[in-house]
This record gives sequence, structure tokens and C-alpha cells, in this order.
Amino acid sequence: MKLLVLVAALGCVEGSLGLDCSPFARPWLVSLSSGQTGVLLNEWWVLTKFSYNSASQSLEARLGVDDLNGQSNTEQRIPVARWINHDPYSGFRRRKRSPMHDLALVRLAEPARFTPYVQPMALPTQCPQTGELCVVTGWGFTGPGPVSKKQQCLVQQVLSDDVCRRLNPMFWSSNMFCTGSHQSAEGSCLRDRSSILVCGGTLQGVNGFSFVSEGCSAGKPDGFSRICRYRSWIDRVMSTMTPTVGPHTTEPPNTPPTSTPFWWDDHFVS
Repeated sequence: MKLLVLVAALGCVEGSLGLDCSPFARPWLVSLSSGQTGVLLNEWWVLTKFSYNSASQSLEARLGVDDLNGQSNTEQRIPVARWINHDPYSGFRRRKRSPMHDLALVRLAEPARFTPYVQPMALPTQCPQTGELCVVTGWGFTGPGPVSKKQQCLVQQVLSDDVCRRLNPMFWSSNMFCTGSHQSAEGSCLRDRSSILVCGGTLQGVNGFSFVSEGCSAGKPDGFSRICRYRSWIDRVMSTMTPTVGPHTTEPPNTPPTSTPFWWDDHFVS
């Protein structure tokens, strides 16, 4: 009974096995035409996972949408102006990248309009705590059957680093963390190429690690980028790559700020 009350408070319809979110309970959730889920950080920026194909197509972000079938008067469709993959995943460095920095910042071509259905999500000021109950959200599979076009919510708990390392020794990094169901270490089965984890009303994770493809069917937990470790990169890109809006709008330079990475250094996040 306590779990069901908690699930309702967290904005899920019922249960913790991957069911529809309460309608428009996630006004910060963004659907990208690349097939990925993102999270709105402010009127210009969306955070999502890395994509190889981001530069080869015209992309669009859908905001204020609960059901991907059709379009409602709450929805805003905004073209993507820039897609900035985290530096170890960019350009000529791809062959030597660390697979752990699986993030991208997406800048919209025009600012989003905040409404009750379109709102930003707060970035973390501290890292997630072991045992903390969170909600993973996105569009996609939640088990056998077709992809869901409605937002899916699943209650998960943060697992200890020791458990995460033991269950995924080949993929462990201090820049990631794992979640499982409240009863086990099994993942969420949410298959939408990315999903968003929120704990206590704060963004804590973006899903994108390879072992999540095994997910709950193999008793594996979900893996998330530990967003608290990427605050400096996020803040730096947004502060230098946001256009100046006024009588004469100016675009920032095409090249985002970069640092020289150590390819397999768990601690490189800037």
C-alpha cells in the first residue's frame, strides 16, 4: 500500500512495472525526432544521450506532448539548431572514445515557451543516494509488445556502486550509477534509446549504457550517466553556446568549448 501511495505521488498511474504516467506529469520531457528522449533544462537547451546521426539530418523537438500519436494544442514543435555530443564522442576522437560519457546537449532553434505543459527540470546539486527511490520516464517498450506512444513511468531505486560494479564489471565507471526495481536489481525494460531518471524532483540520470539492452529480461540493472558529475560541462556549453537575444540577435561560434580528454579516464567529465 505504501508503495502505491508513493507511486501516485511520483506521477505514475499505478504500479512500478512500466505504466502510463499521469497525464502531463512530466512537462520537462522532450521527444526528439532522432528517436530519443530528452529533458528540458531551460528555454534553449535539452539534455539527452549521444547520437552518431545528429549532424546528418534535420531534427525536431516535441515539447508539451503526452501521447506521440497526433498533436494537441499543448504541444510545441521546435527545430534543433545544434547537437553537441560530449567531447570524447566527437569528431576524429570517436575511435578512441570512452563509452561512459554518453551525453549530448541539444540547442533549440528558438526558445521554448513555458506553459503548464512545458517546464524545465532542475539540475542536481548533489549526487543520487543509495536506496533513494526515483522514477525513470520515457517513451518506448516496457516489456513484450509494441512501443508505447504514451509517457511511461517506472519506480526504481538507486543501487550501491558495489552492486553496480559486481553486476556490470565490464561497464563500470564512477561517472555512472545503476538502478533496479524496489524488490531486486532488475532494470526497467524501458527501450526508447534513452530515458530520464528523476529523484526528488531533480534530474539525476540519462540512460544510455550498452548493458541496458539486456535489461530486466537478464536480471541486469539500468545504467545512467551521473549528471551531478557533468555539471561543469553542461554549464559551460550552455553559457557559451546560447545566442544573445535582443535587437540584434547574435549566434555564438560554431565550435563548442572543449577540453583535452583522457580516453578511458573515469574522472574526465569536463
